[in-house]
Amino acid sequence: MIGTPGNGVVANETLVRRRFVELDKQNFAVFDEMFDPSYVLHFPGIPTPMNLETTKRFYRLLYAAFPDLQHNIIEQISARDKVVTRWAAQGTHRGAWMGIPATGTRIILTGINIYTITSGKLSESNVNWDMLGLMQQLNTVTLRLQVP
Repeated sequence: MIGTPGNGVVANETLVRRRFVELDKQNFAVFDEMFDPSYVLHFPGIPTPMNLETTKRFYRLLYAAFPDLQHNIIEQISARDKVVTRWAAQGTHRGAWMGIPATGTRIILTGINIYTITSGKLSESNVNWDMLGLMQQLNTVTLRLQVP
Protein backbone atom coordinates (compact mmCIF):
# COMPACT_ATOMS: atom_id res chain seq x y z
CA MET A 1 0.00 0.00 0.00
CA ILE A 2 2.37 2.71 -1.11
CA GLY A 3 0.76 6.07 -0.53
CA THR A 4 -1.05 7.30 -3.59
CA PRO A 5 -3.84 9.83 -3.78
CA GLY A 6 -6.96 8.46 -2.17
CA ASN A 7 -7.05 5.28 -0.13
CA GLY A 8 -3.27 4.69 -0.06
CA VAL A 9 -2.55 7.98 1.68
CA VAL A 10 -5.43 7.43 4.12
CA ALA A 11 -4.19 3.89 4.85
CA ASN A 12 -0.66 5.19 5.47
CA GLU A 13 -1.89 7.90 7.84
CA THR A 14 -4.03 5.33 9.67
CA LEU A 15 -1.01 3.03 10.01
CA VAL A 16 1.07 5.82 11.55
CA ARG A 17 -1.73 6.88 13.92
CA ARG A 18 -2.15 3.28 15.03
CA ARG A 19 1.61 3.03 15.67
CA PHE A 20 1.32 5.87 18.21
CA VAL A 21 -1.80 4.43 19.87
CA GLU A 22 -0.37 0.93 20.23
CA LEU A 23 3.02 2.04 21.55
CA ASP A 24 1.30 4.34 24.06
CA LYS A 25 -0.46 1.18 25.29
CA GLN A 26 3.01 -0.43 25.44
CA ASN A 27 1.90 -3.01 22.91
CA PHE A 28 5.40 -3.76 21.64
CA ALA A 29 4.08 -6.60 19.46
CA VAL A 30 3.26 -3.90 16.89
CA PHE A 31 6.93 -3.79 15.95
CA ASP A 32 6.66 -7.25 14.42
CA GLU A 33 3.24 -6.51 12.92
CA MET A 34 3.59 -2.99 11.55
CA PHE A 35 7.33 -2.55 10.94
CA ASP A 36 9.28 -3.98 8.03
CA PRO A 37 12.12 -6.30 9.18
CA SER A 38 14.60 -3.97 7.43
CA TYR A 39 13.22 -0.89 9.24
CA VAL A 40 15.67 1.90 10.12
CA LEU A 41 15.26 4.85 12.50
CA HIS A 42 17.32 7.99 11.99
CA PHE A 43 17.63 9.97 15.22
CA PRO A 44 19.65 13.22 15.60
CA GLY A 45 22.79 12.74 17.65
CA ILE A 46 23.02 9.02 16.92
CA PRO A 47 25.51 8.62 14.05
CA THR A 48 24.29 5.21 12.88
CA PRO A 49 20.62 4.56 12.10
CA MET A 50 18.91 2.15 14.50
CA ASN A 51 17.72 -1.13 13.04
CA LEU A 52 14.44 -2.75 14.13
CA GLU A 53 15.93 -4.59 17.12
CA THR A 54 17.66 -1.47 18.42
CA THR A 55 14.47 0.53 17.86
CA LYS A 56 12.51 -2.00 19.94
CA ARG A 57 15.01 -1.64 22.80
CA PHE A 58 14.91 2.17 22.51
CA TYR A 59 11.11 2.30 22.83
CA ARG A 60 11.08 -0.17 25.72
CA LEU A 61 13.52 2.14 27.55
CA LEU A 62 11.44 5.20 26.67
CA TYR A 63 8.22 3.68 28.02
CA ALA A 64 9.99 2.28 31.09
CA ALA A 65 11.13 5.84 31.88
CA PHE A 66 7.78 7.43 30.97
CA PRO A 67 5.21 4.64 31.49
CA ASP A 68 2.19 6.93 31.14
CA LEU A 69 3.46 8.61 27.95
CA GLN A 70 0.58 9.56 25.66
CA HIS A 71 0.92 11.14 22.23
CA ASN A 72 -1.45 13.60 20.61
CA ILE A 73 -1.10 13.94 16.86
CA ILE A 74 -1.31 17.61 15.99
CA GLU A 75 -1.14 17.25 12.22
CA GLN A 76 -0.19 14.90 9.43
CA ILE A 77 0.88 15.63 5.89
CA SER A 78 1.10 12.75 3.42
CA ALA A 79 2.22 12.17 -0.13
CA ARG A 80 3.02 8.96 -1.96
CA ASP A 81 4.89 6.72 0.51
CA LYS A 82 5.62 9.42 3.15
CA VAL A 83 3.69 10.50 6.23
CA VAL A 84 4.91 13.51 8.20
CA THR A 85 3.48 13.61 11.71
CA ARG A 86 3.82 16.48 14.17
CA TRP A 87 2.97 15.42 17.70
CA ALA A 88 3.08 16.36 21.38
CA ALA A 89 3.34 13.82 24.19
CA GLN A 90 2.89 14.05 27.93
CA GLY A 91 4.13 11.69 30.58
CA THR A 92 5.77 11.36 33.97
CA HIS A 93 9.47 10.60 34.43
CA ARG A 94 9.20 7.47 36.59
CA GLY A 95 12.31 5.54 35.51
CA ALA A 96 15.88 6.19 34.39
CA TRP A 97 16.18 7.93 31.03
CA MET A 98 19.51 8.60 29.32
CA GLY A 99 21.32 8.20 32.64
CA ILE A 100 18.94 10.51 34.50
CA PRO A 101 17.28 8.85 37.51
CA ALA A 102 13.51 9.17 37.85
CA THR A 103 12.45 12.65 38.96
CA GLY A 104 8.67 12.28 39.07
CA THR A 105 8.49 15.32 36.78
CA ARG A 106 5.54 15.64 34.43
CA ILE A 107 6.96 16.42 30.96
CA ILE A 108 5.76 17.53 27.57
CA LEU A 109 7.77 16.30 24.58
CA THR A 110 7.20 17.45 21.02
CA GLY A 111 8.49 16.14 17.74
CA ILE A 112 8.11 15.56 14.06
CA ASN A 113 8.47 12.11 12.52
CA ILE A 114 8.74 11.43 8.80
CA TYR A 115 7.73 7.86 8.00
CA THR A 116 8.30 5.88 4.83
CA ILE A 117 5.78 3.12 4.19
CA THR A 118 6.66 0.18 1.98
CA SER A 119 4.13 -2.55 1.17
CA GLY A 120 1.89 -1.45 4.04
CA LYS A 121 4.65 -1.46 6.69
CA LEU A 122 6.78 1.21 8.30
CA SER A 123 10.19 0.87 6.66
CA GLU A 124 12.01 4.03 7.73
CA SER A 125 11.64 6.96 10.13
CA ASN A 126 13.45 10.26 10.34
CA VAL A 127 12.64 11.90 13.65
CA ASN A 128 13.34 15.21 15.30
CA TRP A 129 12.35 15.42 18.95
CA ASP A 130 12.78 18.43 21.23
CA MET A 131 15.38 16.72 23.40
CA LEU A 132 16.73 20.05 24.69
CA GLY A 133 13.26 20.94 25.96
CA LEU A 134 12.97 17.52 27.59
CA MET A 135 16.35 17.88 29.31
CA GLN A 136 15.35 21.36 30.55
CA GLN A 137 12.17 19.92 32.07
CA LEU A 138 14.25 17.24 33.81
CA ASN A 139 16.54 19.99 35.18
CA THR A 140 19.65 18.61 33.50
CA VAL A 141 20.20 21.59 31.19
CA THR A 142 19.75 25.28 31.76
CA LEU A 143 19.40 27.53 28.75
CA ARG A 144 20.25 31.17 29.18
CA LEU A 145 19.02 33.39 26.39
CA GLN A 146 20.06 36.99 26.21
CA VAL A 147 18.11 39.25 23.95
CA PRO A 148 19.87 42.56 23.24
